[in-house]
Amino acid sequence: MAQMVYSIKKNRLKRSYIKGFDLNGDTELVLDKNSLFHEIFLSPLDGVENERYWGRLHFDIRLSEDMIYYVHVLATDQDQYYDDDGRLVDISRYLLDESIDVTRKARFISELGGKRFVGLNDILLYELKGRYLYIGIELYGTEEATISNIKVDAIGDNFMNAFPEIYKERNSFFHRYMSLFSSVYNDMQDEIDHVYEVLDLDTCSTELLVTYGSWLGIDLSGGFLPDDVLRTLVKELYYLSKIKGTKECLTRLLEILIGKEIIVIEHSYLKNFAQNVDTHISEGIGSGSVYDVTVLVKGKVSEELKHQVSFIIDQFKPIRSNITLVQMDNSAVLDSNAFMDMNAMIPHEKQIILDEDVSLDGIITLK
Repeated sequence: MAQMVYSIKKNRLKRSYIKGFDLNGDTELVLDKNSLFHEIFLSPLDGVENERYWGRLHFDIRLSEDMIYYVHVLATDQDQYYDDDGRLVDISRYLLDESIDVTRKARFISELGGKRFVGLNDILLYELKGRYLYIGIELYGTEEATISNIKVDAIGDNFMNAFPEIYKERNSFFHRYMSLFSSVYNDMQDEIDHVYEVLDLDTCSTELLVTYGSWLGIDLSGGFLPDDVLRTLVKELYYLSKIKGTKECLTRLLEILIGKEIIVIEHSYLKNFAQNVDTHISEGIGSGSVYDVTVLVKGKVSEELKHQVSFIIDQFKPIRSNITLVQMDNSAVLDSNAFMDMNAMIPHEKQIILDEDVSLDGIITLK
């Protein structure tokens, strides 16, 4: 029989009864510390056919040592039953009713033949049989906790059909023993099936992005880059490493890191130009060695961003070159770092106070 796995994700969780948890992403439930009660009752899983056997319930859970949780599981062919007063009760509606406390729900599941498990997140369901499967989880404690990746394996084992009929007794010691190997096999297969998510630069974790950068010899550790900038940078690292030390590499790096319009000026180019047209270069832009580069940035760059840019650029620039970052005003001002073009203007007088994070340009009067 083909392996059938029910994955409990966002759509089903939204149709379930959840109290004291917040949904994070598609499969993760995060404990709400402000809530006194923490309960989960999932909408029923439909096995399609009556007297359906169930295999294994598994979920990931992280919690502190002083917290405890109970798992309630019920399998039945009927989605309704008659109570002691002869009234027809819908099982799903009863378990998802927020006005009924968890103690009554747990007793209700037990009376219908359900099972309770204490502190287990990997559970064999071989004793349960029925078309509909109902699952409830109650957690006690106020520390941090998460529950995620809830899955139900309809079969539970992969190997029993390979043995003679005499060994196929359900829920026998041999059956449960072989299920250990099936659990390992299924978990390993699940990791293999999702390995593409680990290698996908759009979805993998930040820690993996740093690791991928180290594979190309680039140090991105320290968490100093925003997540979107880090992902964009890692995506282009292979190509940037191939053109390391070039103007194209420097330009693209700065576009990713700064996100502003930039102009890269190679001092060697300016010196060659000056020699050809008999022009003198004054102190300032272009006056360094032939290995130096000046980068003009349109707009202000924070000190934090400057350090980030410097750390990354140092891993790509030629050894003997120095990179100078010059911030340009929106309008060109005479006697400041600006191009002498038709928009140039005489600087305005302005009053400043030291330590106000202002640029010392134009005509400055200290207050």
